[in-house]
Amino acid sequence: MYNKEIERKWLVKREKMPDLSKYPSIRIKQGYLSQLHDSLMVRVREEDDGHAIKHTLDLKDSGTKIRNEITFNISKEEFDISYLLAGQKIIKKRRFLIPSTGDKSRILEVDVFEDLDLIVVEYESDNETMVDTLKTEDWFDLEVTEDYAYTNIQLAYSKIK
Repeated sequence: MYNKEIERKWLVKREKMPDLSKYPSIRIKQGYLSQLHDSLMVRVREEDDGHAIKHTLDLKDSGTKIRNEITFNISKEEFDISYLLAGQKIIKKRRFLIPSTGDKSRILEVDVFEDLDLIVVEYESDNETMVDTLKTEDWFDLEVTEDYAYTNIQLAYSKIK
């Protein structure tokens, strides 16, 4: 399925964050099959919301705020083999889904990384105006949308010693 991914991303002020335990969450494991210098990012992902597990293969072009994305559903076996092929280029995180206080229909995605001391919040929509007009919360910190160091593939590579 083709999608235009439009998102913004911020670091968080941990002392001001809402209590995440009050919100639904998804466990995410993802591995990267592409290299940092590739113009096309290839990722495999497993999402477990506690009710169902979904496996996908995602292709994304380069960019930060706006990217083209194609997603294919894959089997658990295809995910497991591809995840192994990713080697150390993996990340694990729990994503909490929190309604924006300014507009409850806008869902903020708070990613708590398991193997990095990092929490980020993202807002994604298929509408650039919706993304640009999001009212930021008082617990948002520095915006890192355009900072490649905070892309998930960069974070996966940063863990490799």
